[in-house]
Amino acid sequence: MLRATVRALDVELRFWDGIYRPPPSTDEVIYVHKDPAFVARLDAVLTRVQPRRIIEIGVLDGGSTIYWQSQYDLERLVAFERAPEAPCLTRYLQRNNLTDRVRVHFDLSQDDGPRLRAALAADIGDDFVDAIIDDASHQYAETKATIEALFPFLRPGGVYIIEDWAWGHNHKWPQEMWADSPLMSPLISELILICGHASGVIDKIEIDRNFAALWRGLTNLPRDGSFKLSDHYIARAFSIAL
Repeated sequence: MLRATVRALDVELRFWDGIYRPPPSTDEVIYVHKDPAFVARLDAVLTRVQPRRIIEIGVLDGGSTIYWQSQYDLERLVAFERAPEAPCLTRYLQRNNLTDRVRVHFDLSQDDGPRLRAALAADIGDDFVDAIIDDASHQYAETKATIEALFPFLRPGGVYIIEDWAWGHNHKWPQEMWADSPLMSPLISELILICGHASGVIDKIEIDRNFAALWRGLTNLPRDGSFKLSDHYIARAFSIAL
């Protein structure tokens, strides 16, 4: 079992359980907004692809970004964050000479496909990544747009992880939180249809209470923004309601 704190070079990473934000991070202590058991299950998935390159969407204070880099000694980690900065993460990368291996793009919304693709063209060129981790908005439309933008950058056999897909169904979730937001479960249903279509886009889906893991098939996918989920399944009479 993963401990509640781990060391990554010159910082202590503290795992934080719960819905609400952790305390403020510092240059000595940076929080990871996940509990140790959650991270251990993510590690069990990621270990199967032995990642050298990862895309992470949603950084917050940068605790998970630091953890993935430290855990897997990544050649390249490309991270996207809607906020304008994450000072503790930026200083950590600068102090430890990691600014080339870890590229963080701030002030970038996860549904801005053109900017996501442009950043990846600069950071990885024609290469693929081994894993993509979406821990950003946890909202239906934004998460779907991110999959359509980034899934073609994932190598065949790689894994795309969508965190917190079941927030609206968890018995501990406050009823008033995101009460007017569409659930994520219809998106999971759409992805299951793509898997069932058996056309080599998604080979397998694994469902955990905290995340869904999509395993990339062998079909070539365009990186020009034309990849759309709806082009890769047959719904027949099945209806996906938000």
